Amino acid sequence: MTCPLPEPFPAPPPWPAIADAGAAVTAAPAPATPAEGFSFAAVPRLSEALKRGEEEAFAWLHSAWAQRIHRYCFALAAGDETLAGEIAQSVWLRLMRHIRTLPDEAALWNWTACAARHAAADLRRKGGRYFRVLAHFARWWRPAATEAADDAADELTSALESALERLGAMERDLIEARYFSKEPLAATAARHALSTRAIEGRLARTRERLRLLVAEELQHLP
Repeated sequence: MTCPLPEPFPAPPPWPAIADAGAAVTAAPAPATPAEGFSFAAVPRLSEALKRGEEEAFAWLHSAWAQRIHRYCFALAAGDETLAGEIAQSVWLRLMRHIRTLPDEAALWNWTACAARHAAADLRRKGGRYFRVLAHFARWWRPAATEAADDAADELTSALESALERLGAMERDLIEARYFSKEPLAATAARHALSTRAIEGRLARTRERLRLLVAEELQHLP
């Protein structure tokens, strides 16, 4: 009589890996949660972050609105690039120091535009470039103008936008690239296959034409 062969034993489970004695034992990382980005759809959160001085919030707003703010300041400065930069710099400082919680994008822009007008008014009170430039434009379109500074700034903004539309395609591109997009002069020259000196000459002529067009637009305002 033969005995049946025994069933084979199941294979043992693998031993867990043993770390080296000198190796540091670290806990498994917690599952990552996606960082919530800033958005104009959530302006209360954005303005609260700005109020707390969060660098990420300022970086986000700068990437979204730097060109828009500079365009507005360029209009307030009546096309004076240096003055526009001074006003824009003051706007960002005011955002850092005085921003409050705001409900939506329109309120945030109104606050920012108001800060720009106040910055321009401060420069006007101090005299210097802003006063001379704005007074020069005022003499062009209304010799007896007595409007408030805010009204004058809004008129200049509207006139600038209309004047830009009347420029030729290349002239408008030069203004947009140089003063709003802040494209390096060499890059603009390369795009147009011209020397930087030629671009500088065209920019000078375009700035003068733009000033004349702005003055014409202001004359037609009601």
